[in-house]
Amino acid sequence: MTRKFYSQKALAISFVTAMAMVALEVSTWIAVFSFAMLFWKWGVENLNWKPLSRKVTGALSILLLVQTLIQFRTLIGQEPSYTFLLALSALRIMDYETERDHKFVVLLGFVLISVKSLFTLDIYWILPSALSFGGLWYSLLPSGLPARSKALLKIFVLSIPAAVILFFAFPRFVLPWAMSRGGSQYGEIGFTDEINPGRVAELAANPAIAFRAKISDLPLKKSSDLYWRGSVLTSSRGLSWRPGRPILQTHEERKSEKEYTYEVAMEPTSQTFLFVLDGTQRVQLESNTVLPLHQSIFRASRPISKPSVYRAIWTEAGINKEVPDEEFLKAPPVQGRVFEWVENIKKKNLSEEDRLKEIQKLFAEGGFVYTLSPGIYGPNDLEKFLFERKQGFCEHFAGAYATLARSLGIPSRVVVGYQGGRYNPLGDFWKIAQKDAHAWVEVYTGKSWKRIDPTMWVAPLRIIIGAEEFFGLSEEDQRAFARSVDWRPPAKEQFLLWDEMSFWVENLNYRWTYFLIDFDKSSQQSLWKSFTEYKAGLSFALAIILVLFVFIFRSLFKQKGLLTEEQVLIHAVETWAQNQRLPRELSEPPLSFLERLQKEFPQDKDILNRIGRFYDQKIYARMNPEEDAKKILAFWRESHR
Repeated sequence: MTRKFYSQKALAISFVTAMAMVALEVSTWIAVFSFAMLFWKWGVENLNWKPLSRKVTGALSILLLVQTLIQFRTLIGQEPSYTFLLALSALRIMDYETERDHKFVVLLGFVLISVKSLFTLDIYWILPSALSFGGLWYSLLPSGLPARSKALLKIFVLSIPAAVILFFAFPRFVLPWAMSRGGSQYGEIGFTDEINPGRVAELAANPAIAFRAKISDLPLKKSSDLYWRGSVLTSSRGLSWRPGRPILQTHEERKSEKEYTYEVAMEPTSQTFLFVLDGTQRVQLESNTVLPLHQSIFRASRPISKPSVYRAIWTEAGINKEVPDEEFLKAPPVQGRVFEWVENIKKKNLSEEDRLKEIQKLFAEGGFVYTLSPGIYGPNDLEKFLFERKQGFCEHFAGAYATLARSLGIPSRVVVGYQGGRYNPLGDFWKIAQKDAHAWVEVYTGKSWKRIDPTMWVAPLRIIIGAEEFFGLSEEDQRAFARSVDWRPPAKEQFLLWDEMSFWVENLNYRWTYFLIDFDKSSQQSLWKSFTEYKAGLSFALAIILVLFVFIFRSLFKQKGLLTEEQVLIHAVETWAQNQRLPRELSEPPLSFLERLQKEFPQDKDILNRIGRFYDQKIYARMNPEEDAKKILAFWRESHR
């Protein structure tokens, strides 16, 4: 018998929901293709459109596999696996006709949900995943099974104890094929330890979360105080900068300084960057070794392939005081008007402090515009940026400033990472998104490194109110109010109802994610250790929980085994016949039993014949009966009250 996909509402809604959750993570072209296939299938079933043959869908599957391998050069990772699975699922829906197709589609639906759960811990996806999961199971139950919803609930209730035991007792692991976040060289977060004109601006257009941080113990309370350093760049090409060779640094204890602890819950990146505040002395990362590098940089020994929490020790010592070498004075030869400006400053024989003031004056009074769309610059277009177009993003200002400082004999370097974040007052944590990506400068003056952020002279509003609110303004307002340091200061009183709701959801998601991340191997070991230390109390608690579970289960499911609709009809007749003292013999077939009753009760011949015909068609002919079981059962009960 030919099946129709959209006529089975539970399957269709559940499977399309699973596909939609995955479609949010893939390229637009594959999402459009997949849902075009779904729409075509709807037209085939409802508008008599011509279907694609299995040869065509098979050929398309091969082409999509080749396309995925060309685009990502692998099937391992989130985006490649998402892309191929989504396209394959859509093509399988186009082929959907038989019971075998039905079971394979349900299996694909389970895989889609599982892959989504594997790569994200956000609480937002729990409800749609659960509904989709339940709907797929519902579609597997026989259509003639009475009380299918109750049967499904019974399956889920039975699975709860096993699920709880698996979560708390067994160690977590990451599947090897899930460790890579795709073929992009920038990883999932897009962060990279270099700057080229436009690179940081690409990150700033991305609203995805990079990490969340809880810093309530630190004396840092404003967004403008938070500079999350990820990498230090020491090789200058003008506007383009590269990192130097990483050097391990031995930690020196500073017992005289007061130490503070903060925590960071980081999203998977497939990279080793650990983002820390200026002044961080040590970092502790569960199940991964932390490598402390020169210039107050920290790296994980292995790529961050899953959501992770690390704890950092912070002091008010600030940026490290290591003495720079000649590398920090190397600058590319400047030409044209840049050369003239540098030579003019050198002729004045100014002090180091005054030379820095001259650079500040150039940026503060030079008519520069802060914008995400400054046009295209090359790595050597320093003159064009400084004296012609004067439009740029933080990376342009930082790269140009550091190059000018080196040209004037002042050791300098560029730092890339994130600045600020959005504070959640309900959860007391900061959410740092990709749009908070930032670049700034550090110069060596007065026997220590000093942070200088040229963006503060061009667009101080970006630093003061944070990237999320600043980039939420129109481009006209960004240009008009960029230098207005007191425009729309963030305050709790200004939060709208939507802000309150978003804070509540973010806080709930943060606590859920943090719980899942923080319940790691050591937490499980502590749990098992508590079992050995408090055997009596825990045994008593477990016994109470088990008794409550059994009581709830029995109260929900008092009935005997679940019956199909034809069995329900036979059972009703058997119960009535038992009361008439004509029980069914143990070896007597149901149809023979019904024929015997027709002879004993001629007045019930019609209804008994209907029941027998329904049973025969359902069991032996394996076809859909002409009549409805519920109507037959209602008629039987009405006539035999």
